[in-house]
Amino acid sequence: MTESYIYYDELIESSVWGENKVLLENDTNLLEKTSFNYKGYGIISLDDSNINNFLKTYISNRIYDVISLDVDIEKYHHCVNEEQHTRVLNSMPYKKNDSSELEEFCKYIEKVVSKELREEVKIFNDDIWVRICRPKKFSDTDFNPCHRDVYLDFYRNTANIYLPIIGSNENSSLFLQEGSHLWNENITATTNGGAFFKSSNKKYSVDAIVQSKVKLNMTRPNPTTNEIMIFSPYLIHGCSHNDNDNVTRMSLEIRFIKKDKNGLKQENDMNEFLKQRVWR
Repeated sequence: MTESYIYYDELIESSVWGENKVLLENDTNLLEKTSFNYKGYGIISLDDSNINNFLKTYISNRIYDVISLDVDIEKYHHCVNEEQHTRVLNSMPYKKNDSSELEEFCKYIEKVVSKELREEVKIFNDDIWVRICRPKKFSDTDFNPCHRDVYLDFYRNTANIYLPIIGSNENSSLFLQEGSHLWNENITATTNGGAFFKSSNKKYSVDAIVQSKVKLNMTRPNPTTNEIMIFSPYLIHGCSHNDNDNVTRMSLEIRFIKKDKNGLKQENDMNEFLKQRVWR
């Protein structure tokens, strides 16, 4: 593996090659008991057909709470300016107990994911994130660069879900590199302490994968609005630009951790860290 595949030219000088180790060898692999552990992701169906309508209504209401504007969320990119968009983002994460309806939804999702993982899990820190990705021709910075969530240490030992809400299809759903959760870290070179793109004056909290010794062939699994994709936060993913012509993509991202004393300790450690961190 002598050839290096470069993904972000402007970040090469700030990147370093990873150590000779596989992160999951010393961490909790919540996908270990699933049939899709070798891939690092799987798509499962939900049996509640009302979830999508609930989420669309909930998000619309929360956006109104923040910017006092009734928004057609499919046309969010036409309705919301940059200052308002920043306020919407900064109103997250939503919390599991924000409303009785959201808490009921969260308990249902916890039950579904626990059954699939064959492990009792809870929503990590009760955090509910809505990812908003406007069409690329309107904004090309709404998505993280290629990364692993676990470059932020407090997301180790967890599992993620991607739940489409609107605008998620073969042109916009989450990009990921199948099987990369099991890769050695020395295959990739990353930034350290986040990633700053001078060309766009955009700072990301998570480290970016800048180069690799194996070419990334990322794919877009495409769950429907009545499905969820469970995936490992150790997977390489991101760089998920929205190639839809005129529809904003919104999706739910929720992380899960074992419902035990170690999981609770990890939540507490993260909250202590967040008290000292400025995200945006």
